Amino acid sequence: MEEIYLKEFEKLNSYQKEAVISKGGHILLNAVVGSGKTTVLTHKVLYLNIIEKIPLEDMVVLTFTNKAAEEIKERVLAFRENFKEGMKYFGTFHSIARAILSESSSLEALGYSRDFEVIDNVKAGDMLLEIIESNKLKVKYKSKLMKRIEEFKKGNTLYGAMKKDDDISRLAELYNEEKRRRNLMDFDDLIEKCIEALREPINPKWIIIDEFQDTDLRQLELIGKIAGRDTSIFAVGDPNQIIYSWRTGTTNIFSEFKKVYNPREMSLPINYRSSRTIIGAAKALLGGEDIKGVKDGGGPIIVKKHHDAFNEALHIARRIKKFHGEGIPYKDIGILYRRQSQGEVLSEVFEKEGIPFKIVYKKGIPFEEEGEFDRESVSLLTIHASKGLEFSHVFITGVNMGNIPLSTKRDQEEEEVRIFFVGITRAKNYLELSYITKPSLPGMLPYPSTYISMIPSSMVKRDDEGEGTSFKDIMKLLREEREKKQQGASQRRAKHPKYGEGIITYEDDSIIKVEFEGYGEKEFSKLFCPLVM
Repeated sequence: MEEIYLKEFEKLNSYQKEAVISKGGHILLNAVVGSGKTTVLTHKVLYLNIIEKIPLEDMVVLTFTNKAAEEIKERVLAFRENFKEGMKYFGTFHSIARAILSESSSLEALGYSRDFEVIDNVKAGDMLLEIIESNKLKVKYKSKLMKRIEEFKKGNTLYGAMKKDDDISRLAELYNEEKRRRNLMDFDDLIEKCIEALREPINPKWIIIDEFQDTDLRQLELIGKIAGRDTSIFAVGDPNQIIYSWRTGTTNIFSEFKKVYNPREMSLPINYRSSRTIIGAAKALLGGEDIKGVKDGGGPIIVKKHHDAFNEALHIARRIKKFHGEGIPYKDIGILYRRQSQGEVLSEVFEKEGIPFKIVYKKGIPFEEEGEFDRESVSLLTIHASKGLEFSHVFITGVNMGNIPLSTKRDQEEEEVRIFFVGITRAKNYLELSYITKPSLPGMLPYPSTYISMIPSSMVKRDDEGEGTSFKDIMKLLREEREKKQQGASQRRAKHPKYGEGIITYEDDSIIKVEFEGYGEKEFSKLFCPLVM
């Protein structure tokens, strides 16, 4: 077995080998996009088991999707086919937390029995509505109750346009009581209750963590509870792909890990996925980040201007037909966008053009699984949902100011760049960026994103004749547009027959958006506007 494994081990590059054979102690492996981190993670498990004779039972392997967990298990079983039972603690954070709780002797003290059930967000939302109705509570934003509970846990009792507290604190209290009464837990409970229940550490020899950049502070706390004094932690992730800070509660989980564990840092700097041109663009976005590309070939990045979203979608449909005629499978083509609503025009056009497609939903929560990809379909998905995926040919649509980046707030600037970085590095061979001159989405401006100008001109082939707007001019226009919007919308109010009085948050030639207390933000067409200004 050792001889067979070592033959596979020799196929790794020097950086990968160094990470795999690294000795005990805490290790933080900075793995650039497309560097084979899953291969390294799997080899780490196999090396510890086959060469260092550490039983699989003495390892905890944590991932963010069931798909990733199953892939690791399958690769391990290819060498250790009779060892499935040993991978008891191989899975997502939530599945491992559930397994620990199911065996915990401390669970009854928390008000639960070991045969508890886990409910999804839909069932949890229904339960919250039942509690509101049966207890006659007054709670605003009923369509966003799970989000409100999440914010309440962070100490935020107000939400949206609210000016005074409602019954959210009482709702949260009754919700927890009802869950205990019915022996139910939601996803957040799994992590929180596991932290509470672990009075003594599991004390494995190794904890191995995939996609570490998506770990939140509570999950990091859970890792600390699982680990014993002699446990070694091997965390693999890419700091350039931190795009969930709104969920994780920290802008850099790597810094938090370093503070607590003082790990030895290692790297996987070689990208095997993308062409040199795409890697060059990625490096330019990150200010010269050390990513080594080894893949030859690949033409320039295409930048295309369109009149509107319909023309953009029609052009992409025709390009897809051309590529498919040249032998590119539909499954190897991905259409990425910043907002989910952008997929609507694309899906309508693709349907009319006879192009098979699948809209991939992923709600920004890594443990929620997307369905399996249809092998004969083009994928339509947000950049967030594309994380962890790759396509031979990628189109990123709506690369306009006010969309990419979606936010121009200084504290979100770095994350917006990383989001675009994630998008372009999904592409292996072909990348096309497009923008439109007549946008219809709120806040989206008729100028190309400044991120395009960050890519060296030698790597770009422009098909946006007459564009010629300088970076300075774009920033000036953006500033003027923002000031105009603020002057036009600031403190302006509108009255609706159903929703009452609200604050105007956005207005252009065709639509108006108003934030109503208790109902959230609503959008109206100016042609059929029921509002009274």
